[in-house]
Amino acid sequence: MNPTMSDATVPAQEKWRSQWWYRPWVRAAIGLTTITFVLGYHAYESGFEPFTFIVLSVCLVVPLEKLIPRHDLKIFRPELLTDFFHHFVSGFIGFIPLIFLFPVLNEFQSQELASLIQSQPPWLQILGALFISEFLIYWGHRFSHELPLLWRFHAVHHSSPNLDWLAGERRHPMDQIFMSFFVGIPMVLSGFSLVDLLIVGAIQNVWDMTIHANLGWRLKFLDGIWVTSEFHHWHHSIDKEARDKNYSGALPIFDWLFKTYYLPSDKKPGPYGIDTHMPKTYVGQLIQPFLKIKQREMSVKGS
Repeated sequence: MNPTMSDATVPAQEKWRSQWWYRPWVRAAIGLTTITFVLGYHAYESGFEPFTFIVLSVCLVVPLEKLIPRHDLKIFRPELLTDFFHHFVSGFIGFIPLIFLFPVLNEFQSQELASLIQSQPPWLQILGALFISEFLIYWGHRFSHELPLLWRFHAVHHSSPNLDWLAGERRHPMDQIFMSFFVGIPMVLSGFSLVDLLIVGAIQNVWDMTIHANLGWRLKFLDGIWVTSEFHHWHHSIDKEARDKNYSGALPIFDWLFKTYYLPSDKKPGPYGIDTHMPKTYVGQLIQPFLKIKQREMSVKGS
């Protein structure tokens, strides 16, 4: 699906790196200004939620990564700062459209369906929201691999050669916006309460942190029932046999149903990454997906 790109084309792909706005001092100034604004906004508006993720990870997941590591990986590994920017800045950018769209969607919500759902016991509402959202996540994720336009942006998420507690936060804002709309719009229109969606979202976000983490636990008793680190690390493998498999976020039943379940017992996942070029800087990863068409044309002309 993603043809290997010749290394000879890489300098041509990154001509933008010689522009004045990519000089180190300009990037430092823009980065400092951006992160200051975004952190200030998060602290003021969202109840410190992004910081909670960092605190939980550093206090719980990082120590576990040192106790039971899957791979020998330093805490301050390459591109860690890039992924910090993705967590705070890309997450912020990807959330902006939802602020304006979701209040409008409430006007189109089916009151009959909402009443039916909300008449059920709370635990059943949460299970229903989890099941439906996981179905949407599966197909949104699968489309992000199978449709070239979406893969350009989703490839940023797969570009990290090191999986740990923060690697899962590497997502292009356009990738985040697509998944937020693909999953969020049907969930709001279906009539689930905001509380249901927040509880399910919290469960999914916490588990998403662990399945990307550098954890050596196998949790074999969860195979086929709940997504594990082993299961999801295969999805990030550069191995073409595994890369377009294991799309589920928490419930692997959808990979069973749609024939994309991949969990071999005779080998381990890795190495990770993609077989096409991706810059290592945050700005470069924002720009790269928009250059894909031009790059492929240059590769063809150069061959």
